[in-house]
Amino acid sequence: MNKTSTSYSLLDEKVRKWIWRQGWTSLKDIQENAIPLVLAGDRDVIISASTAGGKTEAAFLPILTSILRDPAPKGYQVLYVSPLKALINDQYKRLVNMTSGMDLSVTPWHGDIDFSRKKRSLKEPNGIIIITPESLESFFINKKEYVLSAFSSLKYVVIDELHSFIGTERGKQLQSLLCRLEQIVRRHIPRIAMSATFSDYDSVKQFLRNDGALPCAIPPQGDSNHEIKVLVKEYIRQKDKDVTASISEEIYTQLRGSNNLVFTNTRAEAEIYALRAIDLCAANGVPNEFRVHHGSLSKTERESVERDLQCGKYPVTAFCTSTMELGIDIGKVKSIAQIGTANSISGLRQRLGRSGRRNEPSTLRVFSIEDKNSGLLYDLHANLVQNIAVIELMREHRYEVPATGSYHLSTLIQQILAVIAQFGSFYPKEGWLLLCDKGAFKNISPELFLKVLRSLGANKVISQLNTGQIVIGEKGEELLKAPDFYVAFNSPVDLTVIDKSTSKRIGTIQFKPATNTVIILAGKRWMVDSWDEKVTTIYVSPIKHGGIAQFNGDGIDTDRLITLKMRDIYMSDTIYAYLDKRTKCSEALEDGRLFFQKNNVAKNSFIQYGNNIYFLTWAGSKVNRTISLIAEYRLGKSCPYGSFFVENITSQDIEKIKSADKPNGEELAKLKSRPVKITQKYDYLLSEDLLNQEYANSHLDIEMAWIVLTSLPEI
Repeated sequence: MNKTSTSYSLLDEKVRKWIWRQGWTSLKDIQENAIPLVLAGDRDVIISASTAGGKTEAAFLPILTSILRDPAPKGYQVLYVSPLKALINDQYKRLVNMTSGMDLSVTPWHGDIDFSRKKRSLKEPNGIIIITPESLESFFINKKEYVLSAFSSLKYVVIDELHSFIGTERGKQLQSLLCRLEQIVRRHIPRIAMSATFSDYDSVKQFLRNDGALPCAIPPQGDSNHEIKVLVKEYIRQKDKDVTASISEEIYTQLRGSNNLVFTNTRAEAEIYALRAIDLCAANGVPNEFRVHHGSLSKTERESVERDLQCGKYPVTAFCTSTMELGIDIGKVKSIAQIGTANSISGLRQRLGRSGRRNEPSTLRVFSIEDKNSGLLYDLHANLVQNIAVIELMREHRYEVPATGSYHLSTLIQQILAVIAQFGSFYPKEGWLLLCDKGAFKNISPELFLKVLRSLGANKVISQLNTGQIVIGEKGEELLKAPDFYVAFNSPVDLTVIDKSTSKRIGTIQFKPATNTVIILAGKRWMVDSWDEKVTTIYVSPIKHGGIAQFNGDGIDTDRLITLKMRDIYMSDTIYAYLDKRTKCSEALEDGRLFFQKNNVAKNSFIQYGNNIYFLTWAGSKVNRTISLIAEYRLGKSCPYGSFFVENITSQDIEKIKSADKPNGEELAKLKSRPVKITQKYDYLLSEDLLNQEYANSHLDIEMAWIVLTSLPEI
């Protein structure tokens, strides 16, 4: 080990021996910089680096040192929260290896872990427990008599893949669980978060600990000279040209013989493209190397793909969705591909981080698709420009600011029920103090909290005793008994697909196909044979031809950062070396720029295209959704919107809007039907008033929309 490393000398001798056994000659920069901060034990630490950047060791080398030097007689000393069972299984193996010879137990704790193993751990809790938020919730409720003794000796809380939690219902649940835990043990426990890179850490710090009770440190990750190779190709979809076939053939030709991940924006696309590549293998008489991985496939199927990627015995290219973004151990991946338009900078960076391990370059191929019938979008080559924008922002290390301002009333409802289940009851003021004032829901006022309680009371979810205490109601008992209660996010009603010949579970779908219909799932075609309505099970048989892939799921909003970058690209003359010459990407970009210039878009925010007027805001999906609703509210007009435009709105319309008062978000939310506003698991229990407040808070941006509208020059 490099003798100039001061952090190495801070580590316990047993930890240093482990490093020596790994054959390391030096610590990585992120490890060197994180070790003293974590060892201090008096602050939160965000350890941010790319996938395979050494984050786990940066956290656990000092954590293990700390607990070896100050062992606790009883109780877990590290609570390690992970978003996925598969990640828990991976990290369990890594930590067992790291703790070999240290007399420290490592306990994985999730739904697939044997009950007897958990029971033994509870009798003598020790060392590290690795758990999901859902299992931690279950622990608090079903093992409540053990909570204090199990966690009273905690020295650290570790959160893996922090970015995957921020701005989500699951993330709000985790925040609440950690606040509840600290109130139980009556002290603040340092939180060590491992995450992908951010460009704005203020909101990340706020998410990690929203009361500022401990300072938060972010160790520098050091300079990276890691090589990134990028290639962008453009494909034009038109009536007589099958883009799917062309892209699948390109992937078949370029990626066979190595391990790769091909990301699509939907599960249906993953299935369709994979099946095309699999068909090409069959047609050419070569072994199939292509697989599918997404959330609707069975656990067995997903783990089979992960295992085959990891073992490296033969090449595997997996068509996947965001399920492969997180750091599941899949071994060495040569390249990443993105089919369609990249909608997230941080998401693409996370995907790219899955390749280029072991001192090899990270390789990204983007297959950009334009639809010749998409009018204005085609003339601007908007999808190509958006892909360039996301790549350039990623290269500049500029990422979306995480959304942390939503109320998350659905998760508040779940936490209200969880607290009652844990403690039996609470007085309204106690509940607000626990969950809001001193908890995760700090933007919930006492008045809003009481409104939520009244709405739950009206739905018989809770009841109030004569003493004033809140207890579980008739409907609440049903919710608590539901097997998915511990899950804060919305799970679609899935129909289980079973292979009739083997009784093997293939996965799930969200639509009911007719018998004798051919469906696509797990990269195979299946004929629907029969239904079992009682248990919502579909029995299928393999078939060679035909098939449709269909899944539910909404796209994500495009951030304003991306659309503003698109505008910059249109206005510049920069040539991007990674644009493919064979598909004439540079020429397509110049065509889009020429159209932009001919229509004077740089100076005029309005463009007449055919019979339609487009207001080019470059403001992102959320702001444009708000402007669209303002136009409907003030003018009674329907104004469709995209990520950088609002349709059917003129400069005269905007003058009329500006002459009136700035509208209230809840007034705009009333224009949406109730089913549209019910987006989270327990939203259906909210009153109309609460649902409007939640929708306005989560889906609209009144302030920025008004800035966009009022910043236009007077006509």
